[in-house]
Amino acid sequence: MWAKNKNTGFTIVELLIVVVVIAILAAITIVSYNGIQTRAKTAQANTELRQLEKAILVARNNESKTLTAITGSNCTRCFDQARYELVLDRIGTAANMNLNGLKKGDPWGEKYAIDENEGEGANPCTNRDSVTLLTSGRPDIITLTIPFYAC
Repeated sequence: MWAKNKNTGFTIVELLIVVVVIAILAAITIVSYNGIQTRAKTAQANTELRQLEKAILVARNNESKTLTAITGSNCTRCFDQARYELVLDRIGTAANMNLNGLKKGDPWGEKYAIDENEGEGANPCTNRDSVTLLTSGRPDIITLTIPFYAC
């Protein structure tokens, strides 16, 4: 009786196909993951901007002052980190809110741009306060223009 030669296992072509399929799936996963991270950072930044906007509105209402009078500045985005943190402390104190989480800045590591404009210029009701990111060019980031307080 002749013995049959049974080859068990996978051929090199089958193994290569499996490796290629796994590589394609890995590439798709990595691209999707990067997109999710960007969307998460954008959502976090927009949420923090809205939190800062609410704190500013409450602070102005509690203190019956413009943002410039509360912060003692007319351009927080123009100053260094220490001044930025001092302004956040002043807004937080006036609003009775904890803004320490915003001291680290946006998800990309930059401080938020607080621009205290109300009351500037010949006509004090032409410029509004605003908050946004210090660095521009981020996709889907909102810029919040704060309603006038005194006008």
